[in-house]
Amino acid sequence: MNLDLAAFGEEAMDDAQKRQLELLAGRFEEWMEAAGYSPKTRANYARETRRLITWLAENTSISTVADVLPSHLGQYQVGLYQLEIEKGGKRRRLSSGAQAGCLAAARKFFTWLGRERLVAVNPASGLELPRKVKRLPAGIPTPAEARRMIEAVPTRRPRDLRDRAILETLYGTGLRRAELLNLALYDLNLDTGTLHVRLGKGGQDRILPVVDPLKGTLKCYLDKARPKLAKAGETHLFVSSRAGGRKLDPSDIARIVTKAARKAGIAKPITPHALRHGCATHLLKGGADIRQIQKLLGHRRLSSTEVYTHVEVSDLAQVLSRCHPRGKKRKP
Repeated sequence: MNLDLAAFGEEAMDDAQKRQLELLAGRFEEWMEAAGYSPKTRANYARETRRLITWLAENTSISTVADVLPSHLGQYQVGLYQLEIEKGGKRRRLSSGAQAGCLAAARKFFTWLGRERLVAVNPASGLELPRKVKRLPAGIPTPAEARRMIEAVPTRRPRDLRDRAILETLYGTGLRRAELLNLALYDLNLDTGTLHVRLGKGGQDRILPVVDPLKGTLKCYLDKARPKLAKAGETHLFVSSRAGGRKLDPSDIARIVTKAARKAGIAKPITPHALRHGCATHLLKGGADIRQIQKLLGHRRLSSTEVYTHVEVSDLAQVLSRCHPRGKKRKP
C-alpha cells in the first residue's frame, strides 16, 4: 500500500518517530481493555491501528500524531481502496466492509488521542466510511434442507444426540455460534421453555423461547447424552466428546454443520451462520414481524435485520412475473 512520495514532496519518518507512534498504539490498546471493549474488537482495532501507523511511517513526513492532516487520512483511504490481497490463489481488493473496519479503527484511535489531549483537532472526524452492501450468504438452507440436515443425524450415540441438539438450537433460535458455545446449563429452563443468552454481541442479554420440538431434543440430550460426555464440574451446556468433556471449539460447530449437510446430500456450503440466516429468513416468509425477528436475533439496530426483507422482494418478483399482465410470458 505504498504511494509515490515524490509526488507529494515528502519523506518517510525516521525510526524514532515511528517507535513513538507504536507506543501510542500500545497505550490505545490498554485503554480499550480498561474501557471494556471485547477481545475481538480490541484485536481488530489494534491490528488496524498498526496498519495505519505503518502507512503513515512509509508515506508521510509527520513527526508526531499532531501533524496528521485530514488529507493524509484521505490518501490512506484511497490506499485501502487500491490495496490488493492474496486470497485463494487470486489477488483481490479489500471488501467495502474490510475498508470500513480499517477506517473505523482510525476514527476511534484519533478520538482517543483527542481525549488524551495529544491532538488539538481530530483529523479523522470527516472520514466517511464506505457503504457496505448488505448481502446474505449463498449457503442459506431452505426449510426442507434444514429439516433434512437435522434428520440426517442419527440418535444412537451420545455424540449424535449432542450434534442433533446443536443443529436444532442453531436453526430453532437463530443463535450466533459464539452465543451457543457460551451457553451454560443454568441458561436453559425447560420448565418455562426459555433460553437465556448472556453477553451476546455488543454485551447484550436476551431471553429466547424454546419451542416444543427443540425442548424435547434438548431434554433427550440432557438426560441421555450429556452425562456421558461432560467432565465433573463442567457447566457449559454443549461439551466436547474429544476434549475430555470440556467446552466445544468454534471449529467443532462448523464441522458438525458441514457433516450434517453432507449426510443430507446438500451440495452447497452451509455454515453455522447460514442456519441463523435461515431461521430469520424462514420466519419472515412465514409472516413474522421484522421487529420480532430483530429481538430474536439480538440486533441493536433494525437496519441490521432489514437485510432479510429481500425475501419479500423476491416473492413479489415471482408474483408479478406469474400474475401481472405485463409480467406473464406470452405463448408463441
